[in-house]
Parts: sequence; C-alpha cells; structure tokens
Amino acid sequence: MLNDIIKSFDQLFSRTFWAVTLKTLALTVPILIVAIWAGFQGVDAIPATGWGWVDKLVDFLGSAAAIVLALVLFPALSQMVMGIFLDDIAGAVEGKHYPADAPGKPVGMGTAVGQGVKLGALILVVNLVLLPLYLIFLFFPLLSLALYYMVNGWLLNREYFELVATRHVDAGSHKRLRRGNGSKLFIAGCAIAFVFTIPIINLLAPAWATAFMTHVYKRIEGAADAVVA
Repeated sequence: MLNDIIKSFDQLFSRTFWAVTLKTLALTVPILIVAIWAGFQGVDAIPATGWGWVDKLVDFLGSAAAIVLALVLFPALSQMVMGIFLDDIAGAVEGKHYPADAPGKPVGMGTAVGQGVKLGALILVVNLVLLPLYLIFLFFPLLSLALYYMVNGWLLNREYFELVATRHVDAGSHKRLRRGNGSKLFIAGCAIAFVFTIPIINLLAPAWATAFMTHVYKRIEGAADAVVA
C-alpha cells in the first residue's frame, strides 16, 4: 500500500491532476469559506449569559465546532464535486500505470455526480451526528483524532472504492470485492482521511484519493483474478 501512496503522489505533478484540482477547488472553496463564515457568525449571535466562564466555554466550543465543521465539509463537498472529474483522474492513472489492462468504462457525468452527491451527503450526515462527540473529545485530542480517522476511514474507503470500481465491474461485484478486502480498504480509507486533515496538502486530497484508490482497486482486482485462475 505504501507503493500505491507514493505512485499516487508522484502523479499529482501531471497536467491532468492540476487541472482537476483547480476546477475542484474553484467549486468547493467558496462554499467552504461561506460555511465557515456562517459558523462563526452563528457563534457571535449566541446571547451572552453574563457568567464569564460560561461565555468563554460557549465561545470556545462554538469556534471549535466551526473548525470541525470545516474539516467535515471539505471531504463531503469535494466528494460531491469529484464525480464530475472521476473519469479524467482514473483514466490518467490507468493509462500511465496499467496500459496493458482493459481500460475502465467511463461512468458518465450523470452517474458519477449522483454517486458523489449520495456518498458526500453520507459523510456530512454521519459527521454532523458525531459533532457533539468530536467537541467532547477536544479535551482528549488523541481520542478526537482517533474517532475522526476511524469514522472517516470507514466512510471514505467505501466511497472512493465504489466510485473507482464502478468503472470496471457491476455493483454486486464491487460489493463482494469490498467485503472480501475490508481491512485493506479501511486502512486505505484512514490514509485518505489523514491526508484530508493536512493543511495545504488537503487541497490536493480529492484528486490524490481518486488516484490512490485506483491503485488499490487494481491490486485487489489482480489478487482476485489470481485466485480465480
């Protein structure tokens, strides 16, 4: 899997990846900025209680909630947008690293966007439900990070795997592949979640995650074919 990570980052310097990344950011960053601004405005609108320590705690938790919300929104929004460019990224990876394999079947913008919106909404809803726990665990930073990586590792692995696998196999087949490689995909999902939390680098995360999961899928597909043979 380390080799998959290295190959994915190496391909980020290609023209296709930068074009996709810039278009993704153009669509997601304005929404993210507005959401963060609205979050802080909401905190400022909370009436003061007159009790100093309570007001400070409310300000702290409100600001923390706005920041956590930004961490949650970016993967969700980028997932919704990434469907538009899925075929460009996956096709570039397959063309460079797997030229001898049968190319993936283009998913089509309508199907890819629909999957991206569905899966992005799942990220958003699950993380919003867990927002109170994230805030409580802020007092225990390691627990907060562990919860975030575990939850989003599970969500992101199934989402990116489904988007990539759709280019090659039907829904039943990629579900069987996912169930048979749950631990590998969970680790891959945690790696994606980790990259989404690294400042600056996380701007490249959607394109990188698509490339990374393409490599992971190819490795799993190859292992499955070897067993069948």
